[in-house]
Amino acid sequence: MIAKQAGQYIVTALLAAALAGCAAGVKRTDDTAKRQAYFAGGGKLAKDVSVSMSKNAREQLADNLKFDQEKLLATVKRALGAKGLLAKAPDDKLPTIEIVVTDIRVRSSFSAVMWGFMAGDDHINGEVVARDQAGRELQRFQVSAAYALGGLAGGQDETRMSWLYETFAQETVNELTGTSGEPKQ
Repeated sequence: MIAKQAGQYIVTALLAAALAGCAAGVKRTDDTAKRQAYFAGGGKLAKDVSVSMSKNAREQLADNLKFDQEKLLATVKRALGAKGLLAKAPDDKLPTIEIVVTDIRVRSSFSAVMWGFMAGDDHINGEVVARDQAGRELQRFQVSAAYALGGLAGGQDETRMSWLYETFAQETVNELTGTSGEPKQ
C-alpha cells in the first residue's frame, strides 16, 4: 500500500514537471490605449521589425552564447510574413515593430540533460512595441518563452533554441493580431 502511494506521488510529480517544462505568455501594458491589437482585422502592414538587446540582456549574453539574436529576428520575420503582416516593399508611412530582448538564459547541454527542470529553464523575455511613422506607440506588451525539459528532449541545443524562438515569435504575432485567445494581464 505504501509503495503504491509512493509510486502515485512520483508519477504525479513527474507529470507536473513535464507539464511545467514549457511555458509562454504575454503581459499587456497598463496603458489601455496601447493594449489593443493594432494589426487585428487584417489590412494593416508593418514596414519592418527589429530585435535589439537591453543592457541587462547584453550582459547576460556572455553566459548564454547559444542565444542568437539574428535567428530570433529571422523567426519573428518569418512568422509575421506568414500572416501577411510585413510589407513587400519599404513604405515609410507604415508602422514598425521593435523587440527589445530584456532577459535570456540558456542552460548548458550537460545541465539540460542531467538535471532537466531542476537546473532551471531556458528563457527569452522581451518587450514588443509597434510604433507609427512618427514614433508614437500603437501597442506595447511583454513576451516570455521558457523551456525547462531535460533528458534527451531537453538536451539538444537546437531543439531548445528553436522552440524558444518559434514560441516567442508566435506569441508576438498572436498578440499583435489579437488572436491570442483570452485577454492576459
